[in-house]
Amino acid sequence: MNKAKQLLDELQNLDLDIQSRIDEINELEAGLLSSPKWKTDKVQGGSGRKVDDVYTQLIVMKEAIEQDTNEVINRKLELGRLINRLANPKHRTVLRMTYINKICVDDICDSMGGISSPTYYRLKKQAVKELDVIISELIVNDSNSTGMKPKIW
Repeated sequence: MNKAKQLLDELQNLDLDIQSRIDEINELEAGLLSSPKWKTDKVQGGSGRKVDDVYTQLIVMKEAIEQDTNEVINRKLELGRLINRLANPKHRTVLRMTYINKICVDDICDSMGGISSPTYYRLKKQAVKELDVIISELIVNDSNSTGMKPKIW
């Protein structure tokens, strides 16, 4: 599979990743807001665990998840900006509607002036090829200037 297709597949799946992180944050917040059910119990030979310690751990977890979520959102923005580099507006539209907005083929065809599904697939294939060229150029330019792996990976 070419690099453009891999990045587009990643882009399409980022929303689910973001939503699962948001759900996890909401569950942690609900736990923080509910009445404390923990006690300072001492297990044989162990030390007691204070309610404050548990809340502190939950807050640290929430902050870590929020930071991870921001990184995933930034990745989605970065991949969306790659699509913005396409010269052909129809190619940009097809990729955005397919991979970012997740609109079904029939609805994309309708919104693009009633194009046929074969036209949609032709435009999509051309757009992926164009995106692959852009990514290849970025790899060459970035590796020539820094000697390191490009930022988009």
